Amino acid sequence: MENIAHYFQTFASSGLVDPKVIGNSLWLIIALPLLGAFFSGVFGKVIGRQNVHLIAVGAIAGSFLLSLLTFITINDPSTDYAVAGDVAGWFHAGTFNVRLAFSADHLSGSMLLVITGIGLLIHIYSTEYMSHDAGYWRFFAYLNLFVASMLTLVLADSLPLMFVGWEGVGMCSYLLIGFWYEDPQKAYAGRKAFITNRIGDFGFLLASFLLVLTLDSMTKLPNSKFALSAGPTDFNSKLQTKGTLAFTTLEHAAKTLPNIMKDPIADGPLKGFEYGNVLTAILLLMMLGAAGKSAQIPLYVWLPDAMAGPTPVSALIHAATMVTSGIYLFCRISYLLVLSPTAMATVALIGGSTAFVAALIAFSQKGLKKVLAYSTVSQLGFMFLGIGSGIFWAAFLHVVTHAFFKACLFLGAGSVMHGNAEEEDITKLGGLRKEMPVTWATFFVATMAITGIIPLSGFFSKDSILHAAHANEIPAMPHALHIAWILGTLSALGTAFYMMRMYFVAFEGERSKDAKAAHAHESAPAMTVPLVFLAIGSVLLVSHGIPIMHVERNGHEVTQSLMENFLDPVFQTTNQLIESQGTIKIEPEEGVPWGVYLQAWIIALLGGGIAFFLYRIYFPSRKGQPLPGALEALRKLSWNKFYVDEFYDLAFISPIRAGAKALHKIFDEIIIDGIFVRGSAWLTARTGAALRYMQSGDAQSYAAVMAIALAGGLIWVLMKVMP
Repeated sequence: MENIAHYFQTFASSGLVDPKVIGNSLWLIIALPLLGAFFSGVFGKVIGRQNVHLIAVGAIAGSFLLSLLTFITINDPSTDYAVAGDVAGWFHAGTFNVRLAFSADHLSGSMLLVITGIGLLIHIYSTEYMSHDAGYWRFFAYLNLFVASMLTLVLADSLPLMFVGWEGVGMCSYLLIGFWYEDPQKAYAGRKAFITNRIGDFGFLLASFLLVLTLDSMTKLPNSKFALSAGPTDFNSKLQTKGTLAFTTLEHAAKTLPNIMKDPIADGPLKGFEYGNVLTAILLLMMLGAAGKSAQIPLYVWLPDAMAGPTPVSALIHAATMVTSGIYLFCRISYLLVLSPTAMATVALIGGSTAFVAALIAFSQKGLKKVLAYSTVSQLGFMFLGIGSGIFWAAFLHVVTHAFFKACLFLGAGSVMHGNAEEEDITKLGGLRKEMPVTWATFFVATMAITGIIPLSGFFSKDSILHAAHANEIPAMPHALHIAWILGTLSALGTAFYMMRMYFVAFEGERSKDAKAAHAHESAPAMTVPLVFLAIGSVLLVSHGIPIMHVERNGHEVTQSLMENFLDPVFQTTNQLIESQGTIKIEPEEGVPWGVYLQAWIIALLGGGIAFFLYRIYFPSRKGQPLPGALEALRKLSWNKFYVDEFYDLAFISPIRAGAKALHKIFDEIIIDGIFVRGSAWLTARTGAALRYMQSGDAQSYAAVMAIALAGGLIWVLMKVMP
């Protein structure tokens, strides 16, 4: 591993790449897919299918190469492990300043490779999967635009610019999920995703507004309050040069906040509120925003319905891009999160609960993509559990490993549907192992990876999270992480069960006579080759999770994984605040935790073993017989998704719809249409009808009226003039 790092440093310092040039060229990584979206969308129908493929795939390939150069550059210590480019001023209002600036460090650099690398494979896959769709040009335009929006989110140097990408991926998800909008169900799924995300985005906006007010009040603090920072002058210069909500400004503020957490805000709209309470409110609102994008309780309901879109969309949204936005956000502002024990405990508990509930729902789903959708929700819950447990590097490692094996699983599901006349019901599939060997092999590897089987990547990323939840503690809420760990452990057991259930039924079971096709056929190379690359990545990424690096920290030699060591520069301030504030107690790992690994291995084998017994032995032997009462009740509850959608409809959607109809009847039809529109027309018509009788057409009558009016006018004047 040291040789790899040395290679990166040597290459970066060789003069082949210039950090300043790379920093000032970051916008090109976004511009290429934007241009691809423009040409595909405007000229795609004219230039033909092959040219659209060339433009769309070429744009992502170019973006990937630039991302690779950026990644190499940030591995050079002389660049401070980061590059940045300030394009121009964006907008300025009073003391609020935002610049159009981009930056990349180890965190965003890794995300760049995931987004563009996996995005490129998905684009190649799509050239075959969507080859017979009449709207292919529109599809690739949306796909390029989606990638450009996600790259904006990742490269943004400030929260406002990040929000542009945040909203961009939300808009593109609506366009892609509802791509086949002629189908009402698919169009509804797109609207559901869009509206649910808007709820979360409102929380993001409120948090940003509160941050602006908080930072503005901090500029008026006395000098003594800046003991942990470089001083108020430097803090104010950060506000002026980088912008109010730039990430470096927020990091600087995080070093000051510990001194004033109990102090009330002196002036402004937040006057009287303690800084600590305001910070907690900001983080909880940020969590609401993250819950929308990353499908956490209570806003996870849009993600399973997102399966209405084409399969490459499912892979792009669920694996490499949109759903990881919330995790990336909290990794980026981790230095603020570790100052609030309430926020950390909330994030951990929401993550653990989401992982557990989604795993239970996945138990009974029959749709291949539906099982994978709830699996995504569950795995995202693990990532938030890691965030709340203070093990940010493991949460991000799970983002990367999950991107590979989940993209492989979704694209594998698309290959299965493509080779089986679009059949998705796993109970009707079967025997695919022999008929689709490449799809089977890659799907099996990815299934083992997500299940947590050594030596595949999912084992170390998921187990590190669970180990941290068990070993760490939030002193202000000592039982929070223990509860989250129990939920996470049960979810890991559930993951092994429902994933192996899906595999055994679809690939090893007997084919149903009701299947749409009697036999399956393997997909074209444009679809299978990306599967092979993703499966290989699911294996090789195990190297980033093995604790093989020995470093010294606080006088103790601790063991780190490659990913933890790689992300140390990103989380440097966060780790310092954890040590100085004690918001969360983290137990350093001084050796390889063999006991924990054995426990995780047993959990994976137990879940898979239960699935094998039930779906290869027990249920086949009882074919045609009803399930025992308790199992059937649990199956129905899981199949109906615990009636969460029905509850939301009853509690929120139906009352809002009824209120909207009432307002429509009262204000729109009666007041606006009845009184203002039709009423004014009726009054004008009646007035005209009355005046019409005075228009006789007789000139003598008109002259007489004029004479009378003139006489009346003269009399009035004389009365005014004469005393």
